[in-house]
Amino acid sequence: MPATTSGPAPVRGLPERAGAALGAVLVALGLATLASLLLTAEASGPSYEVRRELAPFDLVMSAVYGTVGALMVARRRHLAGWVFLVVGWGYGVTAASIAWTVLGGEHPDLPGLAWAPPVVLAGWTTSALLTVLVLPWLLTPRAPTGWLRGGAIGGAAVVAVAAVVRMLLQVPGAPPHPLTGGGRISDLARRADDALIPVYFLLALLVAAHLAWRLRRAPVQQRRELLWFVASVLAVAVGYMAFEIGVSLDGRWFVIGTAAMFVAALTLPAVVFLLLRRQPSWQLDLAISRTLVGGLLTAILVASYVVLVWALSMVAPWGEQSRGVVVVAGLALAVLPLRDWLQRQVERLVFGSGADPSVLLERVAQALSAADEDQPQLDGMIAALRRALRLSRVEVTLHDTLLTADGREEEDQDERAIRLPLSSNGRTIGELVAVAPRGERLDPRSVRLLRQISGLVAVAAELDETNRALEAARARVVEVRHEERRLLRRELHDGLGPALSGTALALAAVPATSSLSADDAVLLRRLVEELSRRADDVRQMARVLLPPVLDDGRLGEALALLADRYSMGRFSVSVDAPHADRLDGIHQVVVYQVAAEAVRNAARHAGARHCLVRVELPDGGGVRLEVCDDGRGISAEAAPGVGMASMRERAGELGGSVEVTATEGRGTTVVMVLP
Repeated sequence: MPATTSGPAPVRGLPERAGAALGAVLVALGLATLASLLLTAEASGPSYEVRRELAPFDLVMSAVYGTVGALMVARRRHLAGWVFLVVGWGYGVTAASIAWTVLGGEHPDLPGLAWAPPVVLAGWTTSALLTVLVLPWLLTPRAPTGWLRGGAIGGAAVVAVAAVVRMLLQVPGAPPHPLTGGGRISDLARRADDALIPVYFLLALLVAAHLAWRLRRAPVQQRRELLWFVASVLAVAVGYMAFEIGVSLDGRWFVIGTAAMFVAALTLPAVVFLLLRRQPSWQLDLAISRTLVGGLLTAILVASYVVLVWALSMVAPWGEQSRGVVVVAGLALAVLPLRDWLQRQVERLVFGSGADPSVLLERVAQALSAADEDQPQLDGMIAALRRALRLSRVEVTLHDTLLTADGREEEDQDERAIRLPLSSNGRTIGELVAVAPRGERLDPRSVRLLRQISGLVAVAAELDETNRALEAARARVVEVRHEERRLLRRELHDGLGPALSGTALALAAVPATSSLSADDAVLLRRLVEELSRRADDVRQMARVLLPPVLDDGRLGEALALLADRYSMGRFSVSVDAPHADRLDGIHQVVVYQVAAEAVRNAARHAGARHCLVRVELPDGGGVRLEVCDDGRGISAEAAPGVGMASMRERAGELGGSVEVTATEGRGTTVVMVLP
């Protein structure tokens, strides 16, 4: 039976296609900007300052933010994805404007050169402020409401004001501003911008404080990711302020501010990606993982090129063109290994251990080896599968009966489920049901892995069913034997015992009604005495076979009665079983019967003076019975008798074991362990 999916696969609408298109255009813009920067590397540039050294960093951040934004928009229609896209476009337009300005130094007749400087200022400001004033309010599984929506709208308004103010600034030495001509409006915008920079920083701190408040109220399992998010938002706020101060002071302060802003701005999308990855509703598929690899590879190559060219300029006496050729050759050799390494890491982030079949099988094997009574092998395997492939729920049915399941059951799970047949010996015996997280679909890789491992699941399911049937049969055998002993006790105590006593009484009355010779009278008296003793033995046997108090679950009292019955003369029995009554009825019966047999052997055959019966309930579960005496022990030549075989048989009925250790002349210890 082929795998089927309930419900149609998600169809990408206009928002998803628009997000993908914007991401693709942003990549093209970045490549064109990079080509322009490489072509103008030796150019002197314009006469005014444009900070051309920042263009590569803007390109890297554009690639990172744009890639993450395109992924989020393509997967979920969420406002946070659009904010990431806008941030990526802001950095991308900033880098493109810098490259256009530098190119204009060689070609003064290029159109739009007067617009490039204010676009540079407005572009990176918009991107930086969006990440700390708007994005934190939107990172929720559902659309923001209440305070979250108000905070996002307020942050967007502040960003819009900042962008307009920066757009009106006149860069010293640049062509006159196309809107203000560099006059009074630009001067007012300059004074407003100087006053607003500390305000932006304070607002960012308030946003971080709100995140810290959310952190305290968040579930424990989400606090670690939220803590990193709060730290990254604070880092971007501090980096933004350090960059503004560095631009004002220049020199080494500019380098420090730029480095702080660059590192903080790159940390934020990484933390956001990890935060969203840990939420099942944000699970990404194979195409998205490849897109992410491409974006990260581009960002790493651009950053590596810039850093390596700068490093070679410090240590190698080569020309700039020679340094560029050497760096390009080195990166060309490293690109394939780097791409493979990135693919493995990203797939592990996106798919978990399901990205690597060997790791998945290793986790399943660990689950099988760690199986115990609390979590059987099949349960451990299903739990490992669900965690490794990040599924919402996994079910295993056998012969149309639900055998086991892991994960929360949801009303609409059939719409997201695939059903794979479980086959054994050429026949279908059941079904494996895998449910994708809400709003997601299972990617082809996960479906393929589930098909490959379904055979192992089928074997484990059959083994689990067999074990359960065996346990049920064993419990039934114990129950049947327990019932047989109860019937035998009733028959001995209420039937055979009274019958023997009645016969003895009738025989005792014979001399009163008949004339007997002296010899016959003596013989009859002896016969009456023997019948009376046998009647007492039968009653004693009935009480030892199964004390009535066991029917009420009072094992401690039953053991105490056993000790009283055998404590006489020079032989005494003590009991240490404070928690014996906590055992279930079947375990109580087996513990009592083995203890009674061991005490009987000590009293009749060991020549002991004292016997101790101890019942323990270990922390790991089960029960441990120990019966030890100080008798003569068991000689090496002695053959096991019926009593020893009986004890082992009764323990084996519950899957337990009995060990007897004895040293001649130093006593005997009987230890029974039941699961």
